[in-house]
Amino acid sequence: MTIAKHSFEQNRIDDVQWSGVSRLSSLPSLPNDGKSPPLKTPLFYLTSVSINDYEDDIYFINNTDQTLSFVAPFKLYRNLNDANAKLGDVSGGNLKKVRFYSDDMERLYTDVLPNQGVRIGSTHIIYDSDELMQWFIHVPFEGLDTHYAIWRFNVLEKGGIGQTYPLLWDDFSKPSHMVSSDCLTEKVDMPIEPSVYEERCWVLDRLIESLGVADAIFVLAINDVLYRYCVGWSAPYNESDIQAKDIARKLQEIKHKGFDGVKDVDEVKDVEAVKKIVQAVYDFWFNEGFAKNISIKACAEILDLYQAWMANKNTF
Repeated sequence: MTIAKHSFEQNRIDDVQWSGVSRLSSLPSLPNDGKSPPLKTPLFYLTSVSINDYEDDIYFINNTDQTLSFVAPFKLYRNLNDANAKLGDVSGGNLKKVRFYSDDMERLYTDVLPNQGVRIGSTHIIYDSDELMQWFIHVPFEGLDTHYAIWRFNVLEKGGIGQTYPLLWDDFSKPSHMVSSDCLTEKVDMPIEPSVYEERCWVLDRLIESLGVADAIFVLAINDVLYRYCVGWSAPYNESDIQAKDIARKLQEIKHKGFDGVKDVDEVKDVEAVKKIVQAVYDFWFNEGFAKNISIKACAEILDLYQAWMANKNTF
């Protein structure tokens, strides 16, 4: 029997106004004495829109005065590990995981306007009544002490969300019913944004043509690190793959020829050695000291990739 795959249907609704109840707003006669706690309104929330007697559509509402560059109602990944992808696995299934978001891009919304809602899913009053429903939602927005962050919301409820479901209050506090409302600001936590999906896939395809699948995945993973940490400069994703390729080549060849600062060793074993390699590559392509401030955390991630590649290289 053939099981048909149904594509996700996007939809937007405009001019959505918050009408939920927050804290003491259910009490109609609060004294205006300056001592009562201020009422909260959500920056973002979910709401249910009835389709029929049995089904509701779930919408994410942008309740701010800013346009969101994207709303991603799915998991975003920082690296191969987050996507359960592996170095050295050249299978089609693994390659699909390496691409990130290949099954999710039809659910991505861009340029979500203030007071606009976007459909992220649906619930059924009978079929879903006893089921745990979970949504992961990522949006770019300011944080309490930063002009830019990625907010990651984790919603888990049995049977549905009810009429309205705040995700984040206007003082940036987490509603008590939320599993998590995380503000990601550090580059070590930042995911690869879905806005570079096509660009990243293009880079991977080009690397596969020139290097083969196994080495292409290794180079792509290094490029993910360079991109997330803005190594050297904030280059577009497809403009740092040359440096990623050189870094991978120097790491792979280290045991054969040695390298300035890491001679007479069989393999790179510490982050300082990785740092010297990365800096040397950027010194060659740009000016000396161009990557002098590279994060040690970035070097540690590249070292982990190299060690995983070394451990699996005999299977390539």
